[in-house]
Amino acid sequence: MRIAVSILAAALALDGASADTPEKVSVCALRSNPASYDHKLIEVSGVVSHEFEQFIIDDSRCVESELVHVWLEYGGKTSSGTIYCCPGSGVRTRPEPAVVEGIAIPLIEDAPFKRFDARIQGKKRVSFRATLIGRFFAGNRERFENAKLWPGYGHFGCCTLLLIPQVLAAGVVSMTAGDER
Repeated sequence: MRIAVSILAAALALDGASADTPEKVSVCALRSNPASYDHKLIEVSGVVSHEFEQFIIDDSRCVESELVHVWLEYGGKTSSGTIYCCPGSGVRTRPEPAVVEGIAIPLIEDAPFKRFDARIQGKKRVSFRATLIGRFFAGNRERFENAKLWPGYGHFGCCTLLLIPQVLAAGVVSMTAGDER
């Protein structure tokens, strides 16, 4: 009996560990089939773009047949401060850790996160490659003039959402001329 309980406990521990291991996914896969990744912890690489009313991750290789975009936001008590409508106040902190659809998302504020965050702060427009771990939220599928949308998060509810608990890497920043402050 004691052996059976130990085996069951070990199996549950392994199952829990696999649930916390992020699944590697491409931005194009997220955009083409958001529902299959809803609520999953994922690892994704792409080009992060940040400016007024935009904080997204994308990949130029994606097919544009669906108007699906992946909005980004930080977990924990730190907000990106991205200014956009509905909400998007520019405030950089929250009184409580981020919770979306009943799921609390922490944030590891280590050196890679601090470099990532510094790149989006204080510039009008910036883009760079990054690898992120995040909890993905698909939003709700809707049709709009022969296009499929998955609205729910971000500017005017434009997008699906990747709530970031960890930044793994951030590449070289590229800015549009004249955007430095």
